[in-house]
Amino acid sequence: MNPESHPNPNVRPYQVGDRQAVRRICADTGFLGNPIDPLFEDRELFADFLTAPYTDAEPENAFVLENVEGKILGFIMGSRSAKIHQSYLLRHICGWVLRALRGLLWTYRSESRRYLWWLLFRGRKETPGTPPHGVHFHINLLPEVRGGAVGLLLFETFLDRMAELGETCVFGQVVVKGDRRTERMFGRYGFTITERKEVTKFREQHKDPVFLCTLVQVRRRGAKFRKPTPPMGEKRLLLSLHDFHSGSRSQLEEQMEFCLHRCPGHASVLVIPDYHHGGSVESSEECLTLLRGWQAEGHDLAIHGYYHDRQDRPAGSWWWTKIYTSGEAEFIDLPQREAMERLDRAKAIWQRQGWKTAGFVAPAWLYPEWLEKSLAERGFAYTCRLRGVINLTSGHRDQAWAGTYSLRSGWRKVAARGWHPLWKAIWAGEKIVRLSLHPHDLETPFVRRQVGVLLEELGRRGYRSCSYAEHVQS
Repeated sequence: MNPESHPNPNVRPYQVGDRQAVRRICADTGFLGNPIDPLFEDRELFADFLTAPYTDAEPENAFVLENVEGKILGFIMGSRSAKIHQSYLLRHICGWVLRALRGLLWTYRSESRRYLWWLLFRGRKETPGTPPHGVHFHINLLPEVRGGAVGLLLFETFLDRMAELGETCVFGQVVVKGDRRTERMFGRYGFTITERKEVTKFREQHKDPVFLCTLVQVRRRGAKFRKPTPPMGEKRLLLSLHDFHSGSRSQLEEQMEFCLHRCPGHASVLVIPDYHHGGSVESSEECLTLLRGWQAEGHDLAIHGYYHDRQDRPAGSWWWTKIYTSGEAEFIDLPQREAMERLDRAKAIWQRQGWKTAGFVAPAWLYPEWLEKSLAERGFAYTCRLRGVINLTSGHRDQAWAGTYSLRSGWRKVAARGWHPLWKAIWAGEKIVRLSLHPHDLETPFVRRQVGVLLEELGRRGYRSCSYAEHVQS
């Protein structure tokens, strides 16, 4: 989502005049984020059941998101009283059932009949349980604000309001596709998955499994909602995904899901401004959309060199530029003026896109000593070496050898297979564990197994994934 497409969004309390817009959004997003019509044709009955108990019985607990033109882009509604919610349902259920029966017998298509058949005979069995007490929320967003900071503003406003009212438990049920991104996003907001069941009503239209999850957040009374940041003493995994560009986008997207499903939290994404002189990252709208979404979710977008190659540069050190990096040690011997020009051009991209520029990481972690001072003068918070993370503000250096792989030849793969257990024995028991992945790493079966086992072990031992930016700023 481009933030400029919806400048100055406004979250405000629900008003009676918003009722039709809310119902329309509910129907337009009811089928895995898409219009409900292919699954169930009676949009009015669908919206009645899912929105009316909130808008008509407890409108004071509802909020809408609108743009500067007054168009409603999403809503979130809550029920603070199970008694009020159930009373509304009891008063209207007979009318809804009669309408559904008329359609079932005379007017509905086969798809709608299958949907009602599922609702009557399987829906209850496939609905996970919910807490006996607490605020039940229902949220829907149009596609243009889904997964971005604008939509999250709506969610945060609702959670803060419930905290102000003294509510200690908020829960909801969300539909999650096989990739589990939705449940992971809610997990970052302090929600715990208490139950998860497969929903069969989507099988005719969607080949991958779909699940309904109950998400619960419990917090102390009156506490304002805030995104959790790990305290300094907490065990943390510093996770970095290297070499983001248009050609590696899908690989890093899969890595993000793979890693954070096993050890939840945030990551640093190392973005190359112009990979191998092939064109700016700004030239790919798909890349920009993904990066905006990641930043909105709390991930850190670090500048990773500029070209990530040595085009038009002297051969340099045979070891560092040929054997160690295969011609990608961009900053190891750049003249200072040229290095600063590339750095400033990269910062300009970040500023145009509205991205935070907390960190700079040189390709292969190779750079001259003077670069740290120049980065600090330009407001960067951190940089990294292979064996440590440097806080440019305080000067503190955390010793943490990056767990990484070199796989570009057969002998390197053999060495990498043996190196990981040694690295794990030395570093994976420390309070700070550092894992750095490159685009093709998880495509190698033994790497995927080793990394998966490591992350699952860290998750069980109480580690939380953390970006470099979070680490140095906490």
